Amino acid sequence: MIPRGRLIHLSRRIHALGPRPLYELLREISAGAPVHERLERYAALPADFITAPGGDELPPPVRPIERRK
Repeated sequence: MIPRGRLIHLSRRIHALGPRPLYELLREISAGAPVHERLERYAALPADFITAPGGDELPPPVRPIERRK
């Protein structure tokens, strides 16, 4: 188990990376990656390195959402 204080720290660091890295992290964990190791790895990423080229943003939907008439 990850100590509460450490988990809060990791959460803040990962949150600063934006929605795309969070999505990628959750995708890796749902595929069976070790949770603690992945949390530490993502939290170590420099936020400015991820956000500068737009790597923090999710891509647009694959297909448009149709409106009901």
